[in-house]
Formats: sequence, structure tokens, C-alpha cells
Amino acid sequence: MIVTITDDYSLDDVISGNHSSLIVIDFFASWCAPCRMMAPIFQRLSERFTRNVLFLKVDVDVCRQTSSMFRVQALPTFLFLMNGREVDRICGADLQALENKIMQYLNGATNSTKSSTAATLEERRFLERFASYSKQMVAYEEEIAQTLALSLIPTAKLEEQSMENGEVDRILLLKNLLKWFKAEFFSWIDEPKCDKCSAAVEVNLSISVSKEAASVEEARFGACVTEVYRCESCSSTVRFPRFNDPVKLLETRKGRCAEWANCFVLCCRALKYETRQEVFSILILLLVLDVTDHVWCELWMPDLDRWVHCDPCEAVYDVPLLYERGWGKKLSYVIAFAIDHIRDVTWRYTFNHKEVLKRRTACREIVLRSFLSKLNERHQSSLPEERKSELQRRYLKELVEFLSPNLQVRENNKKEHQGRITGSEEWKKARGEEGGVETQPFFVIRPTESDIDRKVFCLQYNCSKDEYKWGDKVTHGWKSFLYKHVDVFRKEEFDWKMVYLCRKEEASTGELCWLFDFGSNQVKDVEISVKGMAEFHDGKVYAVVCSGNVCQIIPKDGILKMDKINGKLELKVTFCGSDGDCPWQNAQLFRSELNSSEPDFNIVAHFL
Repeated sequence: MIVTITDDYSLDDVISGNHSSLIVIDFFASWCAPCRMMAPIFQRLSERFTRNVLFLKVDVDVCRQTSSMFRVQALPTFLFLMNGREVDRICGADLQALENKIMQYLNGATNSTKSSTAATLEERRFLERFASYSKQMVAYEEEIAQTLALSLIPTAKLEEQSMENGEVDRILLLKNLLKWFKAEFFSWIDEPKCDKCSAAVEVNLSISVSKEAASVEEARFGACVTEVYRCESCSSTVRFPRFNDPVKLLETRKGRCAEWANCFVLCCRALKYETRQEVFSILILLLVLDVTDHVWCELWMPDLDRWVHCDPCEAVYDVPLLYERGWGKKLSYVIAFAIDHIRDVTWRYTFNHKEVLKRRTACREIVLRSFLSKLNERHQSSLPEERKSELQRRYLKELVEFLSPNLQVRENNKKEHQGRITGSEEWKKARGEEGGVETQPFFVIRPTESDIDRKVFCLQYNCSKDEYKWGDKVTHGWKSFLYKHVDVFRKEEFDWKMVYLCRKEEASTGELCWLFDFGSNQVKDVEISVKGMAEFHDGKVYAVVCSGNVCQIIPKDGILKMDKINGKLELKVTFCGSDGDCPWQNAQLFRSELNSSEPDFNIVAHFL
């Protein structure tokens, strides 16, 4: 259980009433991304450690005096109190350190007698799902299932379309299979139709009322969960079971990404393609699974001697960076499942591997490798030596491929930057997959050799002139050095003779992000100045600086000094809040006069 402190007066009473317990306080803010990441982890720790420990949460924006009294300067900060006195603190989103500290003070000794590969409770929960996915692959090998799939696939027509020099081109056949599967065979479901009303009232279906366990009949076909809807037109209950049986899906021919990948894998196996299935955070046919909740597949192409990405929902072939660059997904774990092996293929679907590693906090790398190794040993225990050798050869080749992110880039392929096609706009927006976020190249700001020689880096931006100044170089355009921008534009008010950046008129929020990479250069200190953070009515502008697992908000005076930089520094500005007329104008950045010559943004870093 977690106790939330909602004012600056309650904490003393809580501490004095629990002197005999270990007290762990989470100082957080709603605008802090590492804080949001740690929130469910902190909750689970409170459910795990229920004796002799009290978990508290303090919102620094609500309890400013309390935060000041405890000298909280970075977020998240975790404070440890015993007998009413502070005994330790952790700054930053470090799950393992937090868990270890709790156990250390509960046990009176450091917690480190276990093997480094032994999974914690949270890690075991995370890894358990992989074991269940790996069992699914057997279903695609059944002869009856493949025969049923073949009876529905227009094989002769597809092969005729795929002829090259008198032979069937297997790559072209796969592409034609993708087109047929998407255009003619399978359908996408946002919300199911009401069986008792005409198709025209489909739009009257409300959002899913609930999710409940599948019925006995639904469970026969692999459904674990059923979505339950209510038709607003006739008040009927509409059930949408999430079937996992690929043969059943040959019958229903509808679903979302999981059903699409599931059925498509069976069709590919029927045509004798070797497959893996993948899921956001997990792969499969390889069926591929990603923990951010998407599923696609990979197929082994002998002519290419490599696994090839294939997404039936989007009818996309061999565009592995689609999700990161096109959809704007922040991938962390992408696992591929085949009939006789499981692989972590995250590195095929991501470009900035260092950033991905920062997001992989659900499980220590050594624990994940040990777990997958044991699963592979189990799957391959009865395989012929020839097959084992081939799998090992492919794996080593794959590892070499993962070392170079550039190998995943598909030059001049527009699909690499397209948003998601399937699903309604509302559904895609809720999942953050509508695209348009990262169609521009990510610009990472790195000090030049001249900066390093002078031991100082300085970048300025003037909103009136709309130009950056970096050393002797002047660059026009506010987007020029941004790592990311979402729904933001530069507004000139000729009547008021003012200029500023704000969110677009139709957007509820806007976002800017600059990313600075100081590499191996030792940074002595950094000073950031951000002017013109103007808020009107209930509009809000948040400017947050993050380095490593620590974030700090830039105060309203716009000045922030930092002396501990962990290689990279991210400055993120968010525009939000406000209703009524012109809400987009009520949160502004770099507000200044049109003829101003002073920099509105200035960052200076000194090197040792």
C-alpha cells in the first residue's frame, strides 16, 4: 500500500507515527518521464514488501515546502528513513538499486548473495510471458492446419504472378501473398459489429465496456480474454473473443495485429516458408512480439541468407525501422519465436541502440540472456546436430548484423517513414502510432573539435530571427537542431509585434526535444537559459532537462545549472493545458519582440 502526501503538513505526522518502520519516499512530478516509468514499479514494490516498510509518494509540484526541506533537486528522488532520520537516498530511475536498498535496510545487510543471473520477482513476471508464446509455434506445424490454409490460398494465381525467368520467385511470391492477405482475405477490427443491428449502426458501438475471461467455447479456440461491448442502438451485448487458434482465424478472418500475424504465419508455413513471429517486445515465424503491444513476423529467405521482416497488417516487406521511424514507437524488447529457437531481435528494429538500452529496465541483460539461453536449450535438446549447427551459424551471422544499425536502413523507401495504416485514427492516436512524429531525421548535437579544444560548447537560438548560432556558424530555422518536434509551430504576431513557439491550433499538446551528446568528454558543468516561457489562463509550459536517470525542471526564471552530466543531456519542452478560445496560444516558449536581437535559448557546457 502507498500513502500519498497531498500537502506540506501531513508528512511529519506520518513519519512520527511510523518510527519503527523503514519509510521509503518517492519524490516525483507528473511531467517527469523517469518518474512515470518508476510509478508502477514503486507500486509493485509496495505490494511485495508489506511488513515493516511504509511507502510514501510526494508530488513536488504540490508539496513544494516538503521537497525543499528534504533538499530534493533531481527527479525522481527516493528517500529512506529509519527512526525518523534519513539514512539514504537514490536520485534517478534505478529499479535494481531501489529494490536492493529496501532489502538492505530490511535485512540489515547488503543483498547480494544470489547469483547474478537469478531473476528477481519482477523479472520473473516479465519473462514468464515468453515461455507461453514459445508454445504457440507448434500450432503452425500441424498438417491439417496447413492443409486447411492451402485450400483457401489462391496458390496457382499467386505463383503465376510471381514467375521470373520461368520459375517462381519466392520473394515475389511472399510479396504477392501479403497483398492478397491484406486486400482480400483478412479484415481489421476496431470495434465489432452488432449482430442484431444493421451494419450501418456499427459506429454506435461504445468503447469496450470490459474485458473478461473467455467462455468455455471461446477458450476451445485459444481465447484467454474476451472484449465485451454494448451497442448503443439496441443495447445488445457484443462479444469479441481474442482467438489464438490459427485454424479458427482462417474461419473468422478478422482481428487486430495479433490475429493478423497469427493467421498469416500459418499461411506462410502452408507455403513452406520458414517463419518466426515477433511481438513488440516479442517476435514469432518467426512470429515477432514487441512489449509495446504489436505482433508481426519474420521469414527466412535462403536467397538472402537472412531473416526478413514482414508485417501483414501493413502489407510491408523488409522495412525493419518502420515502427521506430514511421510509427514513432519507443521499442525496448522485441523477441522472436520460432518452432525451435527464440531470439532477442530488438537491434534489427531500432537504430539508436544506446537509447534503447536506457529503456530496457524490465529485466537485467544478463538475466534475459540466461533465460533465453535456457529456453533455447530446451527447444533444441532433441534436434539433429545438423539443424543445431545451422541455427548457430544463422545466430552468429545475425549478431554481426546487429552490430551495425545502418544495415537496417532501407534507402529511398518511403514506407520506413510512414505512420500506421491499420486501425482508426482514434485507436492509433491512443497507442501513439499515427506517425508524423519522427519523419524528420533525428539531430543529435555533438561538440565540434573546436569546442573541445576551447573546452567550451555554446549554442544559442534567437526566436525573432529564427536562427541558431553555434560558434561562427549561423543556421536558420527553429527545427534545424531539434531531435524531435510534435505539433509545434512558430507564431508571429504582427499586431502585437511578438513572436514565439507554441503548439498547433488543433493539438491538445505539443513537444520539442533537443538532444546533446558530449560523448566521452568530461563535462565540468552546464548552464542553460530558456527565456520567454509564457503562460496565460491555465496554459502550461514545462521545460525538463534529463541526463541519465535524473530529470530536473527548469524553474520559471529559466536558469538551470548542472554539474553532473552522464554523457548525454536531453532538453524537452511540453506545451499543454488551457481551454476556451485559442488555447494553443496560452502556453508559449521564447516569447519575445519581433525585433529582438537577444538569444532566447542559450546552453553553455564547460569541459575538464
